[in-house]
Amino acid sequence: MILTGCSAASMAQESTFESAYENGKEDEPVDIYTSASSVIIRSVDEAGRTINMYLVDRNENKSLSFDGATMIQDRYGTAMTAAQLHVGDIAEITYNSELERLGRVTLSEEAWKYEGIEKYNLNAGNGSATIGEESYSIGNGVLIFSDGKAIELSQIIHQDVLSFQGKGHSIMSISVDRGHGYLDLDNEEAVLGGWIEIGQAVIAQIVPDMLLTVPEGSYTVRLTASGIEETREITIERNRETVLDLGDIEVKVPEKGIVTFEISPSDAMVYVDDAQIETVYPVRLALGLHQITVKADGYEDFSRYFKVEEEKTTVRVSMEEEATVSGNNSDSQAKEENRGRVTISAPKDVEVYQDNLYMGIAPVTYDKTVGEHTITLRKTGYVTRSYTIVIEDDDQDVTYAFPDLDDEATNTSSLSTVSGNTVSGNKTETDQTQNGDSTVSGNTVSGNKSL
Repeated sequence: MILTGCSAASMAQESTFESAYENGKEDEPVDIYTSASSVIIRSVDEAGRTINMYLVDRNENKSLSFDGATMIQDRYGTAMTAAQLHVGDIAEITYNSELERLGRVTLSEEAWKYEGIEKYNLNAGNGSATIGEESYSIGNGVLIFSDGKAIELSQIIHQDVLSFQGKGHSIMSISVDRGHGYLDLDNEEAVLGGWIEIGQAVIAQIVPDMLLTVPEGSYTVRLTASGIEETREITIERNRETVLDLGDIEVKVPEKGIVTFEISPSDAMVYVDDAQIETVYPVRLALGLHQITVKADGYEDFSRYFKVEEEKTTVRVSMEEEATVSGNNSDSQAKEENRGRVTISAPKDVEVYQDNLYMGIAPVTYDKTVGEHTITLRKTGYVTRSYTIVIEDDDQDVTYAFPDLDDEATNTSSLSTVSGNTVSGNKTETDQTQNGDSTVSGNTVSGNKSL
């Protein structure tokens, strides 16, 4: 006895053949998905059963629907779900342009992906990047994402951890795996001049009016100053500001040290902490950080901080003469003395910080310091933002205009308290032009050195 079994698929095929030959001929199947493109996934809406993507070949964004008949596969041809697609993934698709329906989505075999990269170098100025020892180009169509939202390339700072995807030696998408937030110190008078250590991420001297950019995560904060050693636990969230209140630190009666001042010219007026002093004899001052201001006719005003650390401290100041203006030579003389200035022109009326230090209210101008810097913009009621700039070694003035800050009122999250620390600011999305153009004039991004 021979038994022959039929699968459901073979029965369905037989039924199809029977219907096809009822009229003596076979019907050819019709493929309605005649359009194809390489794409970058921008978002997946499982509830609405749509995928928003950037069509690389057509240089446009498009939302296409999918259903149970849509084939979604990884690069090896293994079936996967829409939920397994990630923002920034590079795929090959077929679709029906009239119905705006997907036929097939397959992760590109040609694409590569590097995840969790901490050390890299991005240069938006010449459109290049270095990952490890390999060099890549950054095209105009590159897409950058943070929390699934599009951001600008200039919003990446050197502390961020990134994932890169691309083809060949071209980067097509960048995703921020681990971003940054902000730490503001409140009532920090007791530790001014001391040091703050935020895990292994940040070590900085504590000065007035500072705002620290910190990689997102949980940290033990160590604060040290004269006679003070304190620790705090904090959590930094992406694009949010955490305020660490240090008002509970017990301030001991300050010890004093002897300070000798050597000032040139000798007839200059000297102020310490806004109080005028005589410098003929040594002065007794509390240990810690103080501000000295020196003024004299015919000289440029001088101001800086100094620290009284030991029993005896010497503060030396040699003032510079003011530039003289004579006839038509004033412009050329000013140009000769100008070593270059940085101006933050926009947005107006925001606090400007460079490398955690307060620079003033925009528009603000200050001396150039060559190298890479993190610019942070802050205003009450708005979301704090940071950008990376690179200052060239030349005598040219440079001006930066950054996008307006987002209003906190447009965000749904409210203020919360974590371990006694007030957390303010909320996550926002920043729209990016399709061609990846930054709205920050003259700005470039330069990350860490290669792996």
